[in-house]
Amino acid sequence: MYSMKPKVNMPKPKMIKKVSGLTEKQMDKLREHSKLHKGGMRSKHMRNMVKFMKAGDSFTKAHNKAKKLDKM
Repeated sequence: MYSMKPKVNMPKPKMIKKVSGLTEKQMDKLREHSKLHKGGMRSKHMRNMVKFMKAGDSFTKAHNKAKKLDKM
């Protein structure tokens, strides 16, 4: 017969991809960072960061690329 082991409720992992293509953790970090910029998530700096992160860059690499574009 089958053993009657109790089912363990495991928490859902945070690595679930959202529609945006970024994880919840990445989006939380971006939202927190956006508070430093006028315009919030709609600012040019933040839009560039999201674009770079969706392309596979880390937060730091995306931030450095966005800073370079801000200077232009």
